[in-house]
Amino acid sequence: MDSRDMYETMKAAFVDALAERKPEPPMMRVDAFDAEDEGGDPVRVVGVTVEDDMLKFIVIEEEADGAIYPIVRTQIFKKGSSAELTQP
Repeated sequence: MDSRDMYETMKAAFVDALAERKPEPPMMRVDAFDAEDEGGDPVRVVGVTVEDDMLKFIVIEEEADGAIYPIVRTQIFKKGSSAELTQP
């Protein structure tokens, strides 16, 4: 195998690998604001993204032990309004 064949083989491998890779959904940062999930737990919204043609919120959740982590949510509520969902 000469150097040209090696080049073409490697190029084809990279092109195939890139074609299989699913592109990352775009993320748009927003001014952070406090909100609630369906259960009334507080979350901090930091951005929005589009997945499967659906707008979703990127929120920061906090555990009881103080750990924080980002998560994508499809539905959040203004602070104080999720309680209205649980009342009869």
